Amino acid sequence: MHPSFPHRIRAAAAAAVLLFGGSALAGGYVLELDGRRVELDLDQPAEAVLADGKRVTVRLERKAEQVYREKGLSFAHPATIQPSATDINAQVRQLMLVSANGNGVILQRYSGLDPTALIDLMVKEMTDEEVAAGYERKITPDTQKLADGRQLRGKLARTESADEAWDRHILAIGDERGGFLVVTMMERDREPADVAMLQRFWASLVLE
Repeated sequence: MHPSFPHRIRAAAAAAVLLFGGSALAGGYVLELDGRRVELDLDQPAEAVLADGKRVTVRLERKAEQVYREKGLSFAHPATIQPSATDINAQVRQLMLVSANGNGVILQRYSGLDPTALIDLMVKEMTDEEVAAGYERKITPDTQKLADGRQLRGKLARTESADEAWDRHILAIGDERGGFLVVTMMERDREPADVAMLQRFWASLVLE
C-alpha cells in the first residue's frame, strides 16, 4: 500500500458516492408482477396492469440501511454509501466503506496469514506521508469490542496539523490461519452522518 493511499481514498470515495447516487436516481428497475414486467424509477409510483385487467399502483423504495454479507462477515451500512470489494491477492480480500468526506472503514480478510502482525506496518503506511509533511503523530494502544464479546486489538494513530487532524483505529483479530484487519478513519471535523455510520458498523459487525 502506497503511503499516499489515505489521500487518494478521499478523492476516489467522493467520485464513487456521486456516481452511485446519480445512478440510483436515474432508475432503470424492472418489476415482474403477475407475469408482467413493469419499469420503475426509484421512489416514483407506476401503474401496473395485472393479468385479470386490474390496475394497481406500485412503488420501489430503497431502505435507509442495508446489510452487506459475504463469507465470514457482515455489517450494516447506509444505503447511500455502498461497500466496494477487491481481491488484492489470493490471501487478502479488501472491503471499503468510505464517505465523500474520506471518513469510513477499510476491512481486510486474510487467509493463511496472521493480520495482527501487520498492525504496525499499517500504522506506518497510513500515516508516514503526513508525518513527512509536518503532521504530529501520536500512537496509543487501542481495542474494540464486538457484539459477540470478542475484542480486536491494535493501535490508535492520531495525526494533526494546523489545518486538519485524523484518528485512525487500526485493529486486528486472528492467528496464523487467518483473520481480519479493520481500519477506521475519521477527520477532526466529524460529520454526524459519518460518525453514525461508523457507530452502526461496529454495532452490527459480525466476523466468523
